[in-house]
Parts: sequence; structure tokens; C-alpha cells
Amino acid sequence: MDLQQINVKVFTTEDSKINYTNFIKVFNRWMAEADSDDYLNYADYSHVDAGPGVLLILKQANYSIDNAYHEHGFLYNRKHAVEGDNGDKIRQALTEVLSKCEQLEASAELENAVHFNGADLLFMINNRHIAPNTSETAEAVRADLTLVLQQMYGGDDFMVERTSEDARERFAVRISANSDKSISELLANLGG
Repeated sequence: MDLQQINVKVFTTEDSKINYTNFIKVFNRWMAEADSDDYLNYADYSHVDAGPGVLLILKQANYSIDNAYHEHGFLYNRKHAVEGDNGDKIRQALTEVLSKCEQLEASAELENAVHFNGADLLFMINNRHIAPNTSETAEAVRADLTLVLQQMYGGDDFMVERTSEDARERFAVRISANSDKSISELLANLGG
């Protein structure tokens, strides 16, 4: 199985205060500071109940302060192909999302009101053709995902559970770790 279109959501901590206007400020700054034309625009869906919040649209990926199922988190959605084996692709997605979470936590615009819980993640494949939501897909993904998570959590225990067995849903697993490592520590463990 050639994993592509990997999505990772890092959930916010319970004490985080989400202000969508402040995320728009951050996304506007990221677009202004970009040294490439990869950043295209942002879209404000904050009026949608349990929706994508504010979405930053890039050529290769999208970022959003997502509120699906009323659970806030920062979502990385890779749109185009990534080279390497599945472990490399999983590591790239986790490194990318954690790097952006680290930047967000340090952003003056968010007023130190948003923090991310690296022990609570959602891992999805946004392509039902590549990864139908089946037990076979779960088995095929598990080995590569487990190896990368072992590296990231540095020996801390974690669980990986499918979020749904409904074939109409995207393949997704919830990752819950018994870890108090900061986003920076998790990123460092991945070599980022």
C-alpha cells in the first residue's frame, strides 16, 4: 500500500481558548512571510458548527484550526504525493503538523491561549481508493505507524484505535499516548 494524502490532527489542550480571528492573523502573517508562492489564501468557516474553522490553503497541503465533532485541533491535510516509503511519509506528516503546532504555540497573535496535546492525535488517509476503511487497511498501516510513533514518543506507551468501521468513512485512527512530552520534544524525537 502506497500511503498518500495523509492527514494528521493534533488536538488542543482542554484549557485552550480558540479565537478564530487570531488564527486568521497568524495565517495572514505566514502568507506574507512565505518565500514561495505555495501559500494561496485562507477561508473562514468559523460560522459552521463543528466545521473546519479557519483553513489555510496551500498548493501542496491545507492547514486548519479544525473543530470536527466539536474537538478543536490543528489539522494538516496533505493533498499531493510524497516520495519515500510509508514510514517516511508518516514521519513527514507528523513532523510537518508538529512543526506548525510549535509555531502556533509561539505566535504572539494567539496570546498564549492555544496549546496542543501531542498525546492526542487523529491520523487519517484522505483517499478511500488508496486506503478504504477496512481492517485490512488498518493492518497494513499499523506496522509503519507504530514504528514512527515509538520513535516520536520515545518509549512512552500509546494506543492506536480505529475511529469507525463504517466503510463510508475515511480510514482514521485515534492515537492516545501516556506521555507528557511537549510538542518540541516530540518533534525532536522525530529528528525535526
